[in-house]
Amino acid sequence: MNGRSGLLGRLLHTDIKTYLVELLMKQDQMSMSASIESRVPFLDHTLVEFAATLPDRLKLRGFTTKRILREAIRGLLPEEILTRKKMGFPVPFGQWTRGRWQPVVRDVLLDRRTRERGLINPAAVERMLDGHRDGTVNGGDAIWALVNLELWYRTFIDRAGVQSLPAPDRDSGLGTRDSFPTEPESRTPNPESRERTANV
Repeated sequence: MNGRSGLLGRLLHTDIKTYLVELLMKQDQMSMSASIESRVPFLDHTLVEFAATLPDRLKLRGFTTKRILREAIRGLLPEEILTRKKMGFPVPFGQWTRGRWQPVVRDVLLDRRTRERGLINPAAVERMLDGHRDGTVNGGDAIWALVNLELWYRTFIDRAGVQSLPAPDRDSGLGTRDSFPTEPESRTPNPESRERTANV
């Protein structure tokens, strides 16, 4: 399997060289942050090299992925596990931002600096945040994207240093708009802050 293989081979080759690298980096960071020594047995080089030699029909059948693996463990795992949709490793960001983190993301997306950029429609964002909080709108992905855009803008365009989100107020759950500093902080953010920023 390489860049000269058939369509499926080229797609898998691209995935290995790009997306898989990012996933492994995040997996390494997250496991180390929790003092977990994690392993990825399906990436044993001998197994990967063997899988690369398999014909396409054993890798993919219609929209069924990992066909040979599913067939090999049929009877060992319940059918609902074998046939369920791919889940990945999501975090419950939507749930978090309906609760204690709602004031924090509201601070970021509706404060003065964010509004003055003119990149977003504050009224529309506020409606989305209200709907998401109330459960009438599923705005988790949009909130994630907008928060990361704003933090990126503050870091690289405003040159305000690495940004991190403050922990939500456990007592009142209330946030204060314009709570981010307008000038770059002189102190060096700790690694935990960086990691929290990268995964919010």
